[in-house]
Amino acid sequence: MKRKFVTLIIGLLFSLSITAQIMTPAKWSCSISKKQPKQGEIIDLIFTVKLENNWHLYSNIQNYEIGPLPATFEFDLNKSYKLIGNVIPVNTKKVYDEVFEVDVNYFEHTAEFRQKIKIIKKSAIIEGTYNYQVCSTKDGKCILGDDGFEFKIN
Repeated sequence: MKRKFVTLIIGLLFSLSITAQIMTPAKWSCSISKKQPKQGEIIDLIFTVKLENNWHLYSNIQNYEIGPLPATFEFDLNKSYKLIGNVIPVNTKKVYDEVFEVDVNYFEHTAEFRQKIKIIKKSAIIEGTYNYQVCSTKDGKCILGDDGFEFKIN
């Protein structure tokens, strides 16, 4: 009886460790274009994404109604900063997607997005979330992802 219980526990732990492995082919990081910006200055918030080989990320700017999910960015607005324009993707590629029958903008290996802001208060905190879709060029597997971001500017 004791042996069956131990075997059951080991089996459960093993199955949990297998299902707990989440694929993360996109690693996001955030930075700012100028160290220690001053009140009133305009800077770029930089979102950089490192992609594993054989994976691509869809840009936030697309020209279709039905297709792969584009990246989106949402900012929690406050009085310490002001958004200037929209998030701009840097150096995207374009390809015709045969599944959706549309042209798509995407990134391979590395992605970069930039958002201009004006610093209104001396200590600005910029927070929000991003959502995205990455797909494998090998087997067509796609993964949705999201996370929060925070920039503290002193």
